[in-house]
Amino acid sequence: MRKRVIARPVGSSVRLKCTASGNPRPDIVWLKDSRPLADEDGGAGEEGKKKKWTLSLKNLKPEHSGKYTCQVSNRAGEINATYKVEVIQRTNSRPILTGTHPVNTTVDYGGTTSFQCKVRSDVKPVIQWLKRVESGDENKFNSTIEVGDHRFVVLPTGEVWSRPDGSYLNKLLITRAKEEDAGMYICLGANTMGYSFRSAFLTVLPDMKPQNNVIPTATSPGLPWPVIIGIPAGVAFILGTALLWFCQSKRTCSSSSSSSSALPAAQRLTAANRDRACQALPPQPAGGDKDCLSYEDYVAHQQLLLAQGGTGVAPKVYPKIYTDIHTHTHSHVDGKVHQHQHIHYQC
Repeated sequence: MRKRVIARPVGSSVRLKCTASGNPRPDIVWLKDSRPLADEDGGAGEEGKKKKWTLSLKNLKPEHSGKYTCQVSNRAGEINATYKVEVIQRTNSRPILTGTHPVNTTVDYGGTTSFQCKVRSDVKPVIQWLKRVESGDENKFNSTIEVGDHRFVVLPTGEVWSRPDGSYLNKLLITRAKEEDAGMYICLGANTMGYSFRSAFLTVLPDMKPQNNVIPTATSPGLPWPVIIGIPAGVAFILGTALLWFCQSKRTCSSSSSSSSALPAAQRLTAANRDRACQALPPQPAGGDKDCLSYEDYVAHQQLLLAQGGTGVAPKVYPKIYTDIHTHTHSHVDGKVHQHQHIHYQC
């Protein structure tokens, strides 16, 4: 009810609303130029109808111009509101684009937007949308038309809606906007008396999303990436652990075998040397070892031979080094105590 002055062309329609409430429920009475509105004053015959809170006037004529007042009242009081209706005589003329549409528009890449065009005409006009063809792109279209110094392509046009104020509305919808959708658009309204047009520009913002097809992928889309990465890593870890264990086991076995083979050799060499020592040394006294001298005596005898210039039994080289460290403690008559260590090496 904010718009109280309404202008309509001949043959159009208008609806006057007067919504009110109260307790007890109020009654409403419509007046035209301060006189109760009769049924025949509402329009031509049955065309004008009064409802509870809305007055509809159809197929307007110049005599329908005037002030329309709604009076709402109950036992507690009365309120009213007044509309001024002006019926304008039509004149045969070319269409006129009303309002500010179409207007320049910006849309995101892949987004949806629309242009709209509002045309006032005595008769139903033809509304057509055109898009300017950029220089060098003429071959991309089957047919174009020339308007001034530019060529345009005719776009598909949707339904033209008739509005209560006598104008006509048409919209151009642009979905999934791409770079090639950007440019200048023209709304053209025409009837038998001529045409009018207005232009607007569409700007499509660049696509900010990363291109998924730049990086090829050979993984299965059904498996999540942690599983895809974890399986090869787990297999590599198990193989590496097994290989390390195998190398350690082989090295341990090799060392054990060397040690086990070296020990009997030393023992055999020792036994052989003992036999040789038995032949080189003088016979043992009775009651001694029947087989041979002790190993300690043999070692002492070998050291004696080495000190005398290597005569006798030749020195032997053993695969291991045997050491013997022991400490002697001597007590003297004068009460002194003397300690010294002996270190024996046998190679």
